[in-house]
Amino acid sequence: MAARTAVKTRTAVKTRNKKTEKARVRPRTSPRRAPRGGAKSAKDVAKFRGLLLIERSRLEAELHEIESRTARISDSERASDLSGYDDHPADIASETFEREKDLAIGESVESLLNQVITALEKVDRGTYGVCDACGKTIKKARLQALPFATLCLTCQDRMER
Repeated sequence: MAARTAVKTRTAVKTRNKKTEKARVRPRTSPRRAPRGGAKSAKDVAKFRGLLLIERSRLEAELHEIESRTARISDSERASDLSGYDDHPADIASETFEREKDLAIGESVESLLNQVITALEKVDRGTYGVCDACGKTIKKARLQALPFATLCLTCQDRMER
């Protein structure tokens, strides 16, 4: 039985040594492999570019609508200032609330639009899908959910804490 164990041990050591030799001989092409699930293929990047372009046009249209609605409210306020009739305070408050709400939504839409434009610039530079903080590849599922993501989930989670 002891002889059997010794034979098994020697063959296990030989097998282990062969595996480590293969690992040493095989050259690494890059210092750090990209994690699986990233958007590195040209087909994926083209798909995400299309999604970003659609999102950019949608956000630009929404921003234009908000700006035109805000301009209409401003024009109606000027016209009411010229009329001889006084507006009820509740009407003035409602108009002020609507204007403030539109301005807040407009700022949010403008922020999203800037993020989309930045993502499109990253596509042009060839850095799309790479985390700004750690340099690892952002997973494809995250980019499908949020095409303008600039951080991987780990870094985003760390940033939000």
